[in-house]
Amino acid sequence: MEYISALLILFVLVGAFYLVKIKIDQGTLTEKEIKEFTNNPVKISPIKAPNKSGNSKFLFYINRCFANYANFDGTASRSEFWYFYLFTLIIGAITLGIDYYFFPEYVDKFGIGLFTSIASLFIVVPQLSVSSRRLHDIGKSGWWILIYFTVIGIIVLCVWYSTKTNLKLSKKYK
Repeated sequence: MEYISALLILFVLVGAFYLVKIKIDQGTLTEKEIKEFTNNPVKISPIKAPNKSGNSKFLFYINRCFANYANFDGTASRSEFWYFYLFTLIIGAITLGIDYYFFPEYVDKFGIGLFTSIASLFIVVPQLSVSSRRLHDIGKSGWWILIYFTVIGIIVLCVWYSTKTNLKLSKKYK
């Protein structure tokens, strides 16, 4: 259990580092990126292009991930992936806090609480789809997500999720 906690903390730190790196690299969204995001073939809910503030970009990417809830085709940018990953961490921390505060006996007995379980069920499919689309963006198949179940696979996926877009390789997934 300690190893899993250590790996989770490492994954969170790497994710936070790359979110900061992405903000530095990208600055603001270019017209091309805004056009790419708004011309998505799957239109479940209307998505407005983000403005200059960071908060609206965060909400833009969260909306985009939920709009593409079960869309495993296409690509996802680094920003989209890491913002959604940050969202899942925030939701996980909030629900775990609620579980520990209101239902400590269930958390002690089962290792996970009711609210955390429900939130995980709602977030698992969008997380898998954005992960698959992120791998498509660097030219990898979405099936590479399965290497997450190996110890070394977590590290490899962190590196791949943080890799810049490869336009030549990602064309076959668009």
